[in-house]
Amino acid sequence: MKPQAPQPAASPLATLNAHIAQAARAASEAAEEGANATGGGVGVGLSHGPWPELRSAQRFRQTWERLGAEVQVQQAQARAPSNAGPLNPQRLMIDTLARMGELSPHYLRRFLAHAQTLLWLEQVQGQLKVPAGKGKLTSAAKGMRQKT
Repeated sequence: MKPQAPQPAASPLATLNAHIAQAARAASEAAEEGANATGGGVGVGLSHGPWPELRSAQRFRQTWERLGAEVQVQQAQARAPSNAGPLNPQRLMIDTLARMGELSPHYLRRFLAHAQTLLWLEQVQGQLKVPAGKGKLTSAAKGMRQKT
């Protein structure tokens, strides 16, 4: 048997996809166990997945998401520079988010979810990089560099 070469570290996107797949498998297994425990085996019920979300739970989740988005925009407005000029990029983005929330709160929530995902990916990628004081790349960063 040949010794196997060490595998390069997974990219942040691959890590996120693996996490999502693992969570989906766990939810699927939990739903199957719940169906088996209640006697709802194959052919007994019409639904093979988890129970649909209650309307009251949907409304609560939507309200919570809307309030969370509004709070994030308000916090960004509070942190905005007070003496920023009309073309200040930070000020323009904050004003755009506020208007987006007025015109389409649902779109604002979706936009913030995408922005948070990108921030998470950036933070994970930052963990793969070398600390500022060292000049050599880590093995994970070398694997990332070779793939690009």
